[in-house]
Amino acid sequence: MTTALATERHLETLLNAVVSAARRLTAAEGGRILVLDRTGRELHCLVGQNEAAPELSGLARSVPLYRAANSFNLDEPNVYAAVTGRVVNVADVRAYTGLDFTALYAHEAATAFRTRAFVAVPLRSVEGFTLGVLQLINVRMDHRRMDGWPLEAGAAGRALSPDFERVVRCFAAHAAVAIANARLFDENRRLIRQLDRARSDLEEENTRLRNAQAGPGNGVIGDSAPFQVALALLQRAAPATVPVLLLGETGTGKEVFAKMLHAASPRSARPFVVQNCAALPEHLLESELFGYRRGAFTGAIADRAGLVHAAQGGTLFLDEVGDMPLGLQSKILRMLGQGEVRRVGDTRTETVDVRIVAATNADLAAKIAQGQFREDLYYRLQVFPITLPPLRDRTSDIPALIEHFLAAACAPLGRRPPALTPEALACLVNWRFPGNVRELKNIVERAVLLCDGDRLDLPHLPPELMASTALPAPIMTPEEEGGGLRLMVQNYEAAIIEVKLRETGWNQSRAADLLRISRRSLVEKLSRYDIRQPGRV
Repeated sequence: MTTALATERHLETLLNAVVSAARRLTAAEGGRILVLDRTGRELHCLVGQNEAAPELSGLARSVPLYRAANSFNLDEPNVYAAVTGRVVNVADVRAYTGLDFTALYAHEAATAFRTRAFVAVPLRSVEGFTLGVLQLINVRMDHRRMDGWPLEAGAAGRALSPDFERVVRCFAAHAAVAIANARLFDENRRLIRQLDRARSDLEEENTRLRNAQAGPGNGVIGDSAPFQVALALLQRAAPATVPVLLLGETGTGKEVFAKMLHAASPRSARPFVVQNCAALPEHLLESELFGYRRGAFTGAIADRAGLVHAAQGGTLFLDEVGDMPLGLQSKILRMLGQGEVRRVGDTRTETVDVRIVAATNADLAAKIAQGQFREDLYYRLQVFPITLPPLRDRTSDIPALIEHFLAAACAPLGRRPPALTPEALACLVNWRFPGNVRELKNIVERAVLLCDGDRLDLPHLPPELMASTALPAPIMTPEEEGGGLRLMVQNYEAAIIEVKLRETGWNQSRAADLLRISRRSLVEKLSRYDIRQPGRV
């Protein structure tokens, strides 16, 4: 029985084995296992055996534990065993008056079979909870010889001896363990199904959110012409699997673009993995990217997968790829060409499915001329190059970026974003921003910490920005200043446009060039702000 309990996974098969073994030992004509339902109110016959009357192997109905008054039905023998935890061991039920066997008589009335000896052993869990009852009918231990056990002389029906009662309790313990394990298994399967449904729902929701964010410009701020060109190229590249090379100065948002590219691609459900190629020396970068085998070098005590394995089916973003060691570039080239990688210390190659998105602020053509970058790798990477414009080429986006960074910096502090004065806005718009968007973000975060009131002014900005105010700040009425940052930005944008138009003699094409926007955008802004050349209606 111990072997069966350890190997059999089907509950009814195992419980049938328990009943069969108990019957063989006690020479019982029949046996049943009644299991308490999950409500704890009824006993159901789960398995039953009766060689003399197979039609009586089960029960006609379940056995209720409670009377109508909601008290235990302790007169019923199975209920008595289940509730009290005691063994019912009766030699002749028809001569016994301590318990009510009426239901048993009714069950057998239509047949010639009659129960005499009756045994009901409670099935108790390890924690002491009742799970059911093991029932044996008409035990006849003198009808056969059990090797290793003494003969028991007696009549056709008799009660179990104390020794045999202890053995039958052991079989009941086996049945209890089997039932408890089966219920745990069913509960685990139910929980697994719930987790699968929850995971499926989450995946659908993630897919929906990614699709919602995959549109042009979602997740980034900027409507300037150079920025929109970069976004349009990103949307063209997203559905494909070709490598993408992001070019641009430090701080222009190359990693943000890489994440957008991944989110808008068919690989969005798979990992997005980032590695800065300038952060590690060659041997460490190689093991980080491709993994290693145990014993490949000192400290390699176990096999380890690399980032290319972690990004399987997804996107690997190689930042600062222009600073990648020359010796490692050939391995990246092979991965791009054949999709094959080899772990450090291994002799076998592995196939990976990874899309490469690389980024650099270096002049790769100059590095090729200096022998610091492989020309063949360059052509592999720049299948689809995208150049991100510096912030000085998209000054019309600065006010919206300031508004976004102000809200983001104030949210963790529980503060409302302060109003930006026209002087501070003019100072920021006219700064050259060598660190691009990242520098603007840092300046705004510093200014928020220095600003105690509800107005962010020139003293809250870095001193080096003070000399950058080339344009006069527009004069605003108190009502306009109280309209918030958006109104202030609009007024300042209108003032800048008018200044540039005056500089160019109201030549709209030249003014648009100076503002680095399209002539169509300029015309739309002229109409929006009602800007007209003096003397014209």
